[in-house]
Amino acid sequence: MKKYLLFFMIAFPILYFVSCSRVSEEELWKQSQTLIEEGKHKEAIEKLKQFVKEFPKSEKAPDAQFYIASIYNNDLHEFENAIEEYRNFVEMFPEHSNAPKALFLIGFIYNNQLHQLDKAKSAYEEFLNKYPDHELTQSAQIEIQTLGKNPEELIPPEIVSKEKK
Repeated sequence: MKKYLLFFMIAFPILYFVSCSRVSEEELWKQSQTLIEEGKHKEAIEKLKQFVKEFPKSEKAPDAQFYIASIYNNDLHEFENAIEEYRNFVEMFPEHSNAPKALFLIGFIYNNQLHQLDKAKSAYEEFLNKYPDHELTQSAQIEIQTLGKNPEELIPPEIVSKEKK
């Protein structure tokens, strides 16, 4: 009996502390949004990662994961991390409406930021295979056709000659 009493005397405060210290879904979401608004990108990413980990079934979990990738891409310009997080998004939420956009952005980053044309082409082709009827399909096809070309190469010669006159 003493063993059980001792166990409860030790375990109860620990369980109480752990349960009380856990932040609610709503509070954690608000904290992440505040950090984003304040431009504290690294801290926001940590809160968003915590949100996805603690509340993976939340309706806001896809938004949190997409924010993570977007912050790496648009704010921190950490393109390898952005690609990894967009991939995580596609794997975790393949049916979400932003999954095609995430996959397209992987190709876009490889092409336009990292200039890794083989990986860009592969990502665009994966996009086209998975989402052949998506609104970004034509853009992906154009991106594949223009991989590695300078913008000057894409302007028809007759337009260039008219501009020089």
